[in-house]
Amino acid sequence: MQEREIKLLFKAGVFDSCQAIPISMARGWTLKFITKQSEVITLELQRSKDEREFKSLDGAAAVARRIGFEWLNVQIGDLKWREKV
Repeated sequence: MQEREIKLLFKAGVFDSCQAIPISMARGWTLKFITKQSEVITLELQRSKDEREFKSLDGAAAVARRIGFEWLNVQIGDLKWREKV
């Protein structure tokens, strides 16, 4: 799903949380959005259905903030924490 669609769903109150998950240590991060029904929605590129990748956690957090999230859940393996964006 693209950013503008996710932003509309956020304003409608569909989401429970936003997670930043590493793709691999060399490639970067991706954003996953968890709905209140526990469905997972992935942020996609504008011109294709490929998953959008961020080089840094700061870049992923900036997009989460732009969508409207105040908190970002970060998960690396078993390590989990919450960041204010």
